[in-house]
Amino acid sequence: MTKNNKKKMINFCFIAFSSIMLIYVLISNNDIMSIYEAVKHIRVEYIVFAIACLLAFWVLEAYMIYKLILKFTGKKGNIAMFWLALKTTLVGQYYSNITPGASGGQPVQLYIMKDENIPISEGTAILVEKFLLFQIGVTVYSLVLAVYKLKILLEYTNGAFLFIALGLLVNIFMIFGIWMISVKPRAVGYVAGFIAEFLSKYKIIKNLDKTKNNIDKFIDEYDLSIKKMKSNKSLTLKMFFLTFVQITLFFSITYFVYKSLGLSGSSIFEIIYLQAFLYMSVCFIPIPGTIGVSEMGFVMLLGNVFSKNIIGTAVLLWRGVSYYFSLIFSGIFVILVSIFKKYKVTI
Repeated sequence: MTKNNKKKMINFCFIAFSSIMLIYVLISNNDIMSIYEAVKHIRVEYIVFAIACLLAFWVLEAYMIYKLILKFTGKKGNIAMFWLALKTTLVGQYYSNITPGASGGQPVQLYIMKDENIPISEGTAILVEKFLLFQIGVTVYSLVLAVYKLKILLEYTNGAFLFIALGLLVNIFMIFGIWMISVKPRAVGYVAGFIAEFLSKYKIIKNLDKTKNNIDKFIDEYDLSIKKMKSNKSLTLKMFFLTFVQITLFFSITYFVYKSLGLSGSSIFEIIYLQAFLYMSVCFIPIPGTIGVSEMGFVMLLGNVFSKNIIGTAVLLWRGVSYYFSLIFSGIFVILVSIFKKYKVTI
């Protein structure tokens, strides 16, 4: 078995583990009859709304990549360019779903764009800027909600507060690093190089020269993308606004799951800020689809919104839309794209 196949096998084992974890949450928090009764009375129209939120999230993602392609390449906007952006979005979504820390998404997206005659340097700049927009956007979004709802956040005594705080700190540190690259890129390179040399002495890093070259390349790519963002402030502000809309749509999936179970009493805002806390508490964990930890985090953070006899069903529906539907839909899309490419079918 090749190294690549081993990685795929490990990733799919993690996905299988996610399914087992989901079943465990269902059984441990509900009896079978409670699950059956809850599923029997699900209001399907709200599940459709939840799926619509995910589809809208992808369309906005594709639109932003489309605008960045035009910005970095100078190409003329048309249906073919939007199709490329949509293809880049969905193929990237699939590989992000099955790789630790969503690390497999961007390399495949880069390959998709290169296959459509977009140079690697420009493709990299597009993906780096899109990553920056989302990372800064989701951190600011969650941090504002965390400050606004600090009293509620401090009330969590089941370990959730520690994970949320750690997630926020990791993302704030990342934003600080991005800011430092924008003002002092060489200083960041020097510090990163010093850390790499220190780790190399203890054999944690085996190839120091390669690591230093990768650090320099990483800083140059981010420095270029940040300068591009600064050069067109109106487009950047528009992109940040769309990112906030994207995040709201994704976090709203939980609200529509809530409504599908015939529940009331909690507002969409309340569920969105709890979902934001959940995202912060698991986003830094390098597991494909944050499997296992997302399910347990959902129970810990939203256990007061969904009653004990229905929480497992809520987890099932939430992950069913936000992860498994995403995985299956984008997976089918990848297969179709591969078939079209093999037989040279154009869309």
